[in-house]
Amino acid sequence: MLIHGSQCGEAIRKGGFDILFANSCTLTYNTCIGTYVDIPSLIYLQEPYRPFYEASPRLPWLLPQVATRHPHNPFKRSAERCRDLHRNHWIRLQASEEFRWARSYNRILCNSQFSRESILRAYNLDSKVCYLGIDTSDFNVSDGEKESYVVSVGGLHYGKRVERALHAIAVIPQNLRPPLKWIGNIADPDYVSAMHGLAADLGVDFQHIVRASDQELQQILGRAACFLYTPFLEPFGLAPLEANACGTAVVAIAEGGVKETIVPGVNGLLANDSDPEALAELILRFTLDLGAAKRMGLQARQHVMATWPVESAIDRIEHHLLQVSNR
Repeated sequence: MLIHGSQCGEAIRKGGFDILFANSCTLTYNTCIGTYVDIPSLIYLQEPYRPFYEASPRLPWLLPQVATRHPHNPFKRSAERCRDLHRNHWIRLQASEEFRWARSYNRILCNSQFSRESILRAYNLDSKVCYLGIDTSDFNVSDGEKESYVVSVGGLHYGKRVERALHAIAVIPQNLRPPLKWIGNIADPDYVSAMHGLAADLGVDFQHIVRASDQELQQILGRAACFLYTPFLEPFGLAPLEANACGTAVVAIAEGGVKETIVPGVNGLLANDSDPEALAELILRFTLDLGAAKRMGLQARQHVMATWPVESAIDRIEHHLLQVSNR
């Protein structure tokens, strides 16, 4: 990535540009390109490299859960210790580089107040909240009436915490228990297998849909009784607002960026924590009263159109670009 950033920086220097607008990297989250240019620059940073700063499921630099696998062999114990020190060295190196890259930009933009605090904790650097927006022409109310199922969207991997959704639905009495339709473009095979096994054990009808078309996504979102959102400390969360734009209210855990996007009673309902019974109670408000689900869903769409239009997001980004370039 350093070689790639250097090559990008050289091309940018030759291009005579006014400003660098960098975005997050899939591999390293932050990006080093800002260190290779001398023009005004800003980065839209969705989040710091979360595995270093959040237990997911454990912080990477903690001591191993098993002290040693070779208690009676001093040579193998020493080799284990060397491997552990080597791994931690690379973690420290990447974290140090990430901090250096973040400092290289004239301004850091982020997607929520929650992300601003995460960046402050990780780097001790200030950033500016620049909220994103929803294209309500792409996400629109679909034809057809509401149906008694629950939907969620996101790659099927540990960070999305599908198990929290499954446990919530499992406590609903079986005669009232709705199916859970989960749509995602990527999936961890081991995690998928584990979640299907858990669903079977809990008696939950779990339907995993991979790479749905845009039309299929919109129809499933629009006809659902509610959208259930259970990921771990999601920095912003576009998916709940996209569900709102399709005319579906959200049930979510009040953590991460969703606390800034879901207004209880307007475009969804929030549970204080991941307690399955509390989530189940909120789900039933929609699955047992599809008329209420439709009314709040239409209200949610109006809220997104008024509060989260993509045009306003573009204006906010352009405002920061002009401020940084004028400096």
